[in-house]
Amino acid sequence: MKEPRYDVILHVLTHPQPVRPLLAYELRGPLVQLLGSGTTDPTWQASPRLLAEAIDQAVSEPPSSAHALVVEYRGFDLVGTCRCGEVLGRARPGTPLDALAVPWERHTAALAAAARTSA
Repeated sequence: MKEPRYDVILHVLTHPQPVRPLLAYELRGPLVQLLGSGTTDPTWQASPRLLAEAIDQAVSEPPSSAHALVVEYRGFDLVGTCRCGEVLGRARPGTPLDALAVPWERHTAALAAAARTSA
């Protein structure tokens, strides 16, 4: 089942670095920033054109179930792995699963970046 477009767009907008770093000439035009919760420090900033390109690319890419986050209970820990076999880490039960989700997002982002550069 395909992920709804608004979920894909939301993921791009809330990802720590949805687009490439800005080039110097892009700083002269309008910018879009994502501010961290309770702070004025931007998490990322992009030109509207660059952000539109990132959203367009995200909604046009087919979803891949080959890289799903799998969380299993092993012994006294939760172990996170990617469906492709990459071990992502361990977490104690009762702790936030961010300890496993963040490495998985980095893993899939690195794979997506490698796929874009090889295409």
